[in-house]
Amino acid sequence: MSSSPAGRSRLAAQVRDGVARHPRVPRAAKAAVAAVLAWLAVQPLGGAADEYPYYAPLGAVIAVSATVADSVKASVQGVMAILLGAALAVVAAAVVPTVPGLAVVVLLGTLAAGWWRFGEMGDWVPIAALFVLIIGSSGLVDYLIGYVLLTGLGAAVGVAVNAALPPMPLVPGDRQIIVAREALAAQLDDLADALRSDPPLDREQWLARHHDIRPRAQAMGRLVTQATQVRRVNWRARRWQEWADRQVEHARALERLSLVVDDLAGLLAMTEHADREDVALGPRLRQPAAEAMEAVAVMLREEKDEDGPPSQDVRDRADAAVEVLADSVTERVRAGVTGVLAAGAVVTALRQLVASV
Repeated sequence: MSSSPAGRSRLAAQVRDGVARHPRVPRAAKAAVAAVLAWLAVQPLGGAADEYPYYAPLGAVIAVSATVADSVKASVQGVMAILLGAALAVVAAAVVPTVPGLAVVVLLGTLAAGWWRFGEMGDWVPIAALFVLIIGSSGLVDYLIGYVLLTGLGAAVGVAVNAALPPMPLVPGDRQIIVAREALAAQLDDLADALRSDPPLDREQWLARHHDIRPRAQAMGRLVTQATQVRRVNWRARRWQEWADRQVEHARALERLSLVVDDLAGLLAMTEHADREDVALGPRLRQPAAEAMEAVAVMLREEKDEDGPPSQDVRDRADAAVEVLADSVTERVRAGVTGVLAAGAVVTALRQLVASV
């Protein structure tokens, strides 16, 4: 008897959640499959493949990356790094004895690994140089040919596996977005709590309430790049086009919001601490500012349908709370109170948050 549609839906949701929590699992599985296929592919070849068959699985593992385009790029960079490392070993073996040669290839290989064209594969330059110099010392040419060709063959297998089962890491991306929204909401709640503190916080206490938000903005920037790159050379991309576009839009918005919240926290830490005579908000504005921040935090946190924004009611409450703060600032200005520029900046930041969510 087949399972019910509801049961299948729950199972699919559990699988998606598992992938979101452990995004490296699918990549690890593909790397394992690619390594086995590369190993099997070199068994009938004979020659160097009989002596050094393990380099084929090594190349396959190197090639399996987060996207198909990255897989090709990593393979090319890896082979380039190995070729350069091998060349360094050949020259060192011809010019200096083994012990000084080790020092030379490690020194030059490590320096060369920093070349930007190698990307993350740069570390293979000194590793390849050591392999060729030490393991291949008894038959340098044969070993060199076998090492480069077998690793390249394995990399080709890895690229083929990645192309056949291209990743679409959109579920992990959605989870990153949820985590980022929660981090921003937590910062706003912490700022609201700090504004209600009696007595007011000093500078050090304010700084302790300033979360490290910038990495969230950087993570959202990387997510935008990944969601864009993942569609290149990917036959599954068209099926998930709308989801990917929505994820890019959300990530870009959260990247902007992260910077706004970080600036807001920094502004309050500098201008609202108890050591200042001329504070940004003061007793009259702290309560409406705290309520506005909490309302915006609720809007960020709200559980919502993945196809829609927060409910209009939640948005209206946040907007109304910010406008109450704005009206309070305006009243202070009309009353002739000076030094409300920073308070106006708080209002502007909160309006940006409401408009961007």
